[in-house]
Amino acid sequence: MRWTSPISLAWRRARTTLPSRARLAMRDAVAAALACSLSWILAQHLWNHPRPAFAVVTAVICLAPGLPSHLKQARNLLVGCTLGIVIGDLVWQLPSQHPLLLLSLATFLSILLGATIGPAPVVPIQAGVSVVLVLVMGPGMAGGARLLDVLVGASVGLLCSQVLFTSDPIKDMGRTASTFLKQLANGLELTLNACEQAQPAAAETAMGQLSLAQESLAALRAAVGQAHSSRRWSLRGRLNADRLAFVARRYDRHAVRLYATCLLLAESLNRGLSHTQAPPPSALLGYCRWLVASCIHLAEQDTVVALKADDPLAFMPPRPSEITEGSSGLAPEWALARDNARLLENALRALIGSRDA
Repeated sequence: MRWTSPISLAWRRARTTLPSRARLAMRDAVAAALACSLSWILAQHLWNHPRPAFAVVTAVICLAPGLPSHLKQARNLLVGCTLGIVIGDLVWQLPSQHPLLLLSLATFLSILLGATIGPAPVVPIQAGVSVVLVLVMGPGMAGGARLLDVLVGASVGLLCSQVLFTSDPIKDMGRTASTFLKQLANGLELTLNACEQAQPAAAETAMGQLSLAQESLAALRAAVGQAHSSRRWSLRGRLNADRLAFVARRYDRHAVRLYATCLLLAESLNRGLSHTQAPPPSALLGYCRWLVASCIHLAEQDTVVALKADDPLAFMPPRPSEITEGSSGLAPEWALARDNARLLENALRALIGSRDA
């Protein structure tokens, strides 16, 4: 059995997760690029600002990837900027014999009030940055003029995030769920191959491959969290609130259960192999391979459609009758694996909404 280095495992993990991260960030990157140009043009035409950099920066901050709510980000950004500019204008009126002392005092007040008013980090950050810019550049350059640019940038960011480039949280959950199911199937398939060839070392390595699905599970749970946020803070989420809540609740309840039972099954197969030093019975292997095929089949289909189907079992391959008929008289070393395989089947059925076996 060839030893797998940590670098090889890290490369395999990156090759699996980086493309999915890039796909999720693509929409926000395109929206930010368009918002930059639009904010620049609008600020020039509306306020006659020759180089409205603050409008562009605000649009980028509002559309940064990974935010739970672009609407809340824009609101908090405006609050922080306004607070910092107001404090900066007030401090600017004080005598300037000790400018560093005034700068420190204004920064302290802006960050303290920003953190008190808004718990989001962007509020005190923008308040502190705004007050520093006002005191360094002067109110004419970074006061009301900056606030006007921030208004334009935030408005363009909201236009892009809420209307032009609104994500579809149901499709996002479906894509991450498909990746999650494929990784479960891949890890379990490697475990079955190692057990069939009676190679305990290979089976342990397969467990490491199966654990990679934890990152896909985290991505799926993040997509579920984004869906819950979208129900409150996006136009598309409000229009599809009921369906969105149903799909998010289904994934939220059963994805962790699916991952845990898959790990239990792989662990019990490895334990049975180490005790018997022989491949699992053919009936048990057939049962587990049917579970692998079910994961792959569900991943390749539209998972969201499966959740809402009148007959969710149509999204699983036909269950061979010999699976249960030949697995009733198993040795104790393999009985636990059979029980865990049934738990995995129940978890799959629960995910797509059918009754437990």
